[in-house]
Amino acid sequence: MYIGGRLYKKISDMKISVRFTLFYCVILISSILLSNILYQKIYSNTALKKVSDMSVQTLYSVKTSLDLMISNIDNCSKMILSNDDLQLLLRNGNIYSDLRVQARLGTYLNKLTQETSFISSVYIFDNCGNEYSINNQDDLQFIPPNIQDVDWYDLVVQKKGAYILKLNGGNIFRNTPKDNFVSMIRLIRDINSTKTLGVLIINISENAFKDSYSSIINNYTTGVTILDENHESIIKLNVVDKSEIKNVVESFENSKHGYMMKKLKDMEYLFSYLVDKRSDWKIISIMPAKELSNETAVPGLIGFAIILINSLLMFIGTILTSRIITIPIKKLLKSMKGIQKGKFKEVDIRTGNNEIGQLKDGYNMMIYEIQQLIDRVITEQRIKRKAELNVLQAQIKPHFLYNTLESINSLILMEETEAACNIVDALGSYYRLSLSKGKEVITIGEEIEIVKNYLNIQQIRYADLFSVHYKLDERAGNFKILKLVLQPLVENALYHGIRVKGEHGIITIETEYLEDHIRITVEDDGVGMSEECIRRILDNSTDTEVTSFGLRGTIERLRIFYGVDDCFRIESVIGFGTKITILIPISSENGEEKYV
Repeated sequence: MYIGGRLYKKISDMKISVRFTLFYCVILISSILLSNILYQKIYSNTALKKVSDMSVQTLYSVKTSLDLMISNIDNCSKMILSNDDLQLLLRNGNIYSDLRVQARLGTYLNKLTQETSFISSVYIFDNCGNEYSINNQDDLQFIPPNIQDVDWYDLVVQKKGAYILKLNGGNIFRNTPKDNFVSMIRLIRDINSTKTLGVLIINISENAFKDSYSSIINNYTTGVTILDENHESIIKLNVVDKSEIKNVVESFENSKHGYMMKKLKDMEYLFSYLVDKRSDWKIISIMPAKELSNETAVPGLIGFAIILINSLLMFIGTILTSRIITIPIKKLLKSMKGIQKGKFKEVDIRTGNNEIGQLKDGYNMMIYEIQQLIDRVITEQRIKRKAELNVLQAQIKPHFLYNTLESINSLILMEETEAACNIVDALGSYYRLSLSKGKEVITIGEEIEIVKNYLNIQQIRYADLFSVHYKLDERAGNFKILKLVLQPLVENALYHGIRVKGEHGIITIETEYLEDHIRITVEDDGVGMSEECIRRILDNSTDTEVTSFGLRGTIERLRIFYGVDDCFRIESVIGFGTKITILIPISSENGEEKYV
């Protein structure tokens, strides 16, 4: 207590400038450390989440490649099954019953397997136990005396012609190669009577699986492994042991996909996991955590440097500011003692044309301006509230800016600089036109440009979601319209029409100069809306859904500005889309007023 009391007294007795500098140093050091820790934590978590999501998406791409390869082999197997020579031989009960037919079959199979590089061998078994094979890449030997004796035969019969996949053929071969292979197995049935004629086995090498997705794997992924339904490795990895892979799979139990950090042999790895429902195979990618650290190291150092430089500049500025402020204040305080007693009088001290003089003059002016300021604030608040009500629906939604900045950030992280530049250009043009130097009324041409920039940004964000068609009448471009009338309509068409429908849509924007008015239409082929919903929007019902709030606000603004009720029409059919029409009147009374 004694030491604390002395320290407090010593600090209290310091000059204001010294105390100010001392306190700021403590705050500066604390803020630098805390900001750096928080920045590193937030950025690391964000980077981990993005990299993890990208890893899972990569696994989906791997799965698609595997599905495509399996589908191609399935098609090859169907071609073999339907071969007339094979059908003829197996109907006779013995694949060696006719050597000429067998020779034609062998030629056909050789040609097919040579053209299909991922097939390493083909085996055909008839019902008499005879075996016929084409081996391009291996020299396997069948072990069981009869094909009906193997473990998976009953399962193949139950499939009724559909295929099953077995690692290394279900261990029915000897002289197996060092690398794994996967066997596609299916019954050979008479194409006329569906009677079982034999069994077809097509073997696919491990390298064929690797080649199918090699171009998809990124630079940071150490490897990808595939486990069959029994958790046996189809693709072998030297990075982790078989038992460790099984432990990872157990950690993902009951999960269709996901990711996790796990420490193996004193080293952390990022495991991403995906289950193929059809085959019950598990696809797992492995990435060392140090790769993530390398990714975040440079941005982390940049962030720390920015924080440090900014803090140091603020520190220097604070010291200079404190000296500039405190020295004149000391002089001024001597002449302002009356305020402590509640005497609100002007300061009367001799000063030059410097900061002290300006501070004195400002203080004296403050007394006079107080009442003026109060009156002015009241008036300004009234004007501000009225202005806010008038342009409430014209305000640019914050989430649009936030989502656009997120998209820019993602494009930069993915090194798609051209797309990032395009979206920045479109965003700048959008806000420059939206602000319009504070004008609330702009030309139709300018309004169309705002919409074009908005849709350009959205087309970058939602690549294949929609397309836009413009049908613009140049004669209508110079007529006046309220600012940001079309943007809410286009946004409503995109988010509540096309995006909800879940397929590619078309937005059509059209302007047309007619005899007594300008017609503007915004049309989409989205989900549409019911007549009851349209009636509520046009009637300005208070129980209308929240998604129609922008439409109702736009209708009200147009009605007030043009002084007519019939200036807004909505046509919609559920499942086919919505068409919104704005009619801008042209008359001898207001024609010039509405024309630039």
